[in-house]
Amino acid sequence: MDSSSRPLPSDIIFKILTRTSLETLDTCKAVKKEWHEMIFESSFMPQFCANSQNISGYFVQGLFFGDYVSEFVSMDGCSGNRTTTPFHLPRPDELVKLPAFFVDTRIVASTMQGILCCVITLGNWRSRFHICKPSTKQWMKLPSPKMRYFTKKVALIVLRSKPLHFKIIRLSSPPTSQPCHYSKLGLIRHYRCEIFDSEYWRWRQGKDLLLLSLSSFFEPFAPAVHAAGLIYFQLCCGQVIALNYDGEEVFPRLSLPNCPGIDDKYNDGHRLITEYKGKLGCTYLSPNGIKLWVFDNGRQDWELIKEEDIEIIKEEAKYAIPHGFYNADIALMAEGNRVFFYKL
Repeated sequence: MDSSSRPLPSDIIFKILTRTSLETLDTCKAVKKEWHEMIFESSFMPQFCANSQNISGYFVQGLFFGDYVSEFVSMDGCSGNRTTTPFHLPRPDELVKLPAFFVDTRIVASTMQGILCCVITLGNWRSRFHICKPSTKQWMKLPSPKMRYFTKKVALIVLRSKPLHFKIIRLSSPPTSQPCHYSKLGLIRHYRCEIFDSEYWRWRQGKDLLLLSLSSFFEPFAPAVHAAGLIYFQLCCGQVIALNYDGEEVFPRLSLPNCPGIDDKYNDGHRLITEYKGKLGCTYLSPNGIKLWVFDNGRQDWELIKEEDIEIIKEEAKYAIPHGFYNADIALMAEGNRVFFYKL
């Protein structure tokens, strides 16, 4: 065989991947399984951030005296230059001079590309949707959807980074007027679906979501998960809704993995959907440790891929809950007002 046709050694490919752009990196994940696995190795992101000057981490949000506050957290080597890293969510230029107590900014959705969807409320005035890129402190004010409906869940999808093309899916419910009705199946609750497309710069109404009474509520602590080209929302009854980018359900609702002692009729609070290596995952926090499943769209079934003891964590944080995976082996854990990274 001619030497020129030999494949490059894996360490050389690793170095090349750490020096590519963020947009190219997303493409490389889909080119080859070996490259996909490399990108999710624990050692990859620190080298990628150092070479590309990118920042990698999470915005953690909570309530402080009734107002939303957020702070950026990352692992060592991934937070960039501390003089430019947005350790707190920046404010739009036109709002900088307003007193802090007058401006309430809430992150309602985020993406792996570093773009946030926020709702900004000024005093008791009407709330407005915005898109924010914290790394460059850029803001875009969006047209308002039907804000008289209460926002329940929001998903943000970046379809293209340059030029930026994104969609927002917003699920909402009426304030009081007939949010549900009775049918042969029982009590049915309606959720309004609206889609914003940045190419047309307007909201349009999609098909309503109909939920039976026992599944009439979305799990409040489970974010919308963007994985494998679909958007997933978790319900309190142990089910998951899968939507395409037009807000349409694509297949029957999924059941979360079975766990001993859990009744799906009630919100157990121990199972949360998450994104794991580009796929839909589900974590379960038990007295013995953490379990992680990944959903196979082809087989329409869950596969248990991790089961780890977390006794070391419980010595410091007894009720820590996994909220996401930084890479294949490191989870973001949270308890109260504390967050930390833990290698499984």
